[in-house]
Amino acid sequence: MVVTASENGPNMRDPKDCTEKAHIREAIDELDRQLVDLFARRDLYVQRMAELKSHPSQARIEERVKAVLDKVLERLELHDLAPDLYMQFWEDLIEVNIAWEEEAIAARLAGEK
Repeated sequence: MVVTASENGPNMRDPKDCTEKAHIREAIDELDRQLVDLFARRDLYVQRMAELKSHPSQARIEERVKAVLDKVLERLELHDLAPDLYMQFWEDLIEVNIAWEEEAIAARLAGEK
């Protein structure tokens, strides 16, 4: 799969157009910024999900965990990325989100008493 400059953003060079290490560093810094922004946006959805759940036990739904991981694996394979590296990251991300949800739901319920 080829990623073009328009997919990277209007101010980013295609990797093939990077003629200096500084160009690559700038692109990586920009991609890291975008990734952090996406994770912040993702966290807003995790927070909202915790607000909608009525018990900490609802934070972990094994079928949903499996579905998310299956979708991620499919996307990794589409881009020919190393599942061993990225799947561990995603599993860790999901576990952190579940733990956060459990705590947030429990805290909300304790405050409602």
